[in-house]
Amino acid sequence: MTAPAAAPAYGASGKNIRLLFFYREDCKWCRMMDSVLDDPSIKKILKGNVNLEKINIYGTVKLIREGQTGTELKRKYGIFGIPTLIFMGTGNKELLRIPGVVTREDFKDLVCHQIGIKSSFCAK
Repeated sequence: MTAPAAAPAYGASGKNIRLLFFYREDCKWCRMMDSVLDDPSIKKILKGNVNLEKINIYGTVKLIREGQTGTELKRKYGIFGIPTLIFMGTGNKELLRIPGVVTREDFKDLVCHQIGIKSSFCAK
């Protein structure tokens, strides 16, 4: 039996990933997820490892990196509900998609173990 492949290590090797956070201004669930992302312990893990990009699904301004509006990106990434978080790796490869709200502890677990972020704050 073959052992499962280990998650790639990000951060420790200098690789950065993108975290696309799709939201809507008047969405209470989006505000709850935003508070998880604003938690100091989560910010410490993401800092230097993850580039957070907040995308308003009704946004009409073109995002510099993507060259598309929030509405266009919603279609491009197949967003059907909000909030939705998508972790993107090298070559725009989707690493993980999280629809809905997760707790701070669950988010930390996903980032540290599923995505493979290497941070001293993951152990705490």
